[in-house]
Amino acid sequence: MNLRTTLMAAVACVTMAAAANAVPVSGQISLNGYAQAVGSVGMGAATGISFANASGTSVSGNSGQLSSYGASSGSFASLGACASTTGCGTIQNISSFASQGALNGFLTLATTNGSTVSFDLTSITNVTRPGSDQIGFTANGFINYTGFDRTAGTFNLTAQGNNITSFSATTLAASATSVPEPASMALLGGSLAVIGMIRRKKA
Repeated sequence: MNLRTTLMAAVACVTMAAAANAVPVSGQISLNGYAQAVGSVGMGAATGISFANASGTSVSGNSGQLSSYGASSGSFASLGACASTTGCGTIQNISSFASQGALNGFLTLATTNGSTVSFDLTSITNVTRPGSDQIGFTANGFINYTGFDRTAGTFNLTAQGNNITSFSATTLAASATSVPEPASMALLGGSLAVIGMIRRKKA
């Protein structure tokens, strides 16, 4: 096999590996809903957050609902917007800002275009309390979106008030960071191995 054939095989293998890997999520989406402080009447001293339903009343269990989403950019733009008293998705409670573990499916959007969008929380960082009744935090994790790579991203929330109060949040995708699919990595590794064998045979 001559050098030209070897190079053609290399290009074909790399192209196949690239095709097997989708693109990372980019952009951001704004979210709104209702929540109640855990461990305190007001958000400023909250040790956790219990999310309410989309109409602003408490709900039992470990999750609540989003009342709306929209103001989307990048990959999220095709989702459009949602505003509903019956919910625009689910969001799991934060039991403790200090010790909350990973939460797969922490956030799941209700979509109308057949897409599945969710956020897996891995850690909570940068909890701030700018006022006596205010709290904010950043959660790190991964965004799962039909047709895209699993992409590293953040969830940023701010809330203010006592008892059940509204919150606003933004899910932001780190477009430059994605987790390659195992199948894609295996294909690329196999391709490189084949190229190496061809070169050794030629030598």
